[in-house]
Amino acid sequence: MYAKFVFGTIQSTIGSTDCMVDNPRQIPQNNAEQRELVTRAQRRRQDFVRVDGMTSITDRIPTLNSLITRPEALLERIPARVIMHILVIAIIPLALLVSRSNIVQITTDPIVTTTTTANDFTVEVEPLTTAPGAEQGDNPISESEDLPVPLSVVSRNQVMSPVVVPVTVLVDRAFMRNGPGTNYDPITRADAGAPLQVIGKYGDWYQVRERVDTQVYWMAGELLSLPDNAANTIFDIFDNEVPPPPPPRLATVREAGLTVRDGPGKNYVAVTTLTLNANVELIERYQDWYHIAVDNNTDGWVRADFLDATPDVTKRVINAETIPDPSPELIGVITGDQVNLRRGPDSRHAKIDMVNKGQRLDLIGKYKDWVQVSFNKKKAWIFKDLMNVSSHVLRRVPNTTDFPALPVAPVRSKYTNVSTSSDVANIALQFVGYRYVWGGTTPKSGFDCSGLMLYAFKQVGVSIPRLAASQFNASNGVQINGLENLAPGDMLFYVRTSGRRGITHVSMYIGGGKMVHAMTPRYGVQVSNIYDKYWLDHYYGAVRIRR
Repeated sequence: MYAKFVFGTIQSTIGSTDCMVDNPRQIPQNNAEQRELVTRAQRRRQDFVRVDGMTSITDRIPTLNSLITRPEALLERIPARVIMHILVIAIIPLALLVSRSNIVQITTDPIVTTTTTANDFTVEVEPLTTAPGAEQGDNPISESEDLPVPLSVVSRNQVMSPVVVPVTVLVDRAFMRNGPGTNYDPITRADAGAPLQVIGKYGDWYQVRERVDTQVYWMAGELLSLPDNAANTIFDIFDNEVPPPPPPRLATVREAGLTVRDGPGKNYVAVTTLTLNANVELIERYQDWYHIAVDNNTDGWVRADFLDATPDVTKRVINAETIPDPSPELIGVITGDQVNLRRGPDSRHAKIDMVNKGQRLDLIGKYKDWVQVSFNKKKAWIFKDLMNVSSHVLRRVPNTTDFPALPVAPVRSKYTNVSTSSDVANIALQFVGYRYVWGGTTPKSGFDCSGLMLYAFKQVGVSIPRLAASQFNASNGVQINGLENLAPGDMLFYVRTSGRRGITHVSMYIGGGKMVHAMTPRYGVQVSNIYDKYWLDHYYGAVRIRR
């Protein structure tokens, strides 16, 4: 471009001589200046031609150079579809090469699919299996959108948590012990009217606590305001769950002929004497005297400095809140309102009357933890912790067995001829999480719905038919009218749960509006809410098995 500019300048300068340059013969030979000018113009023109040729080549050199230094510039000029076609053509041979090698191996192992929930259950999707040698059984429930998820799948902790029954303490300063019996240590006392939660029972004793995450104690049922039929709702405590009684609070006598008195002082009457190194049980302490048990029938007081006891024992001895009168009357004073007087020494005996706080009663006999009293010229029994009576007085009350036999375990008045089966419900509840197997009747093989019922009742020596439809039979027990009348151990029957007509499913009531049953291969044995819409829609009836 520079050469063109120079040439143009020359043309504008010597335009009039241009023809003379092209044809020098037209230039006068005698004009030396003009000849010199023409020679220079020709030389300039030759230089321009040479430079113009090189310029056309160098115009192309930058493009080639940019392609070498920036190869992506070439890709920018190629359409995207062309690039995709090139890649596909290149990949096909590579894929054929890989498929013929051992780099990739395809496995045929089945995929196990599990559904993990936010609780401690993993529900496996399983096919229906049959127990070995099974000839009959009940089909699983048909799975549908209406079938509710079992409570035990949603939260096992919630299902297995105890049923809580709120109560209040009936008497003032009631003992709260570390086990179900008066042979367990009293740990503390509860005031009358104190609110507590009952979470379990063992015989006539109940597990109580103030609230969740607080220490659990035991109290006698007669000390608590238990609602009617509460015993049918509260979970039973198994024998292996009951804490063993603590070791006796023993002390050793340091002096031969130690006098035992019926009160903490020398002004009390001597009861007996002790030999050297004799062992006695410490009951309570008052100042520098110990209330001791010499044997099952004798107790009294001795000076603390005449006994040897370890610190582990003495710290378990509570302080006495009352001391006996030196010359006591055989009288007890009721410590709470509306205290029951019963026909015999057990809370399962019928009530015959009620007394209130402050009532004085003559003590005429005793049996275990109960005292026989005289009231309105009638004999009645009262739990000894419900009255203010010292062991000093109680020791002088004679033992007696003058009381009627314990009645059959109580049930709701409409079904008094058939006992409840809460023990069977506890047995069935142990198998929550076991698998469903058609025809299964044992923990080893798994269970179907009726097989679980068959096994649970078999453990308590009761034989029932194999299939659910046969188990719903009046000859096996009595039919229960209304869900509100259910008790633990009652069997609930359902229809049209497996696509078939008639009774197709059975479960067992465990209390608190819940039932345990073998459901489906997916769920196995679980706990459900009997008031879920699905179960209410398919409910047929309930039976309480005769024992």
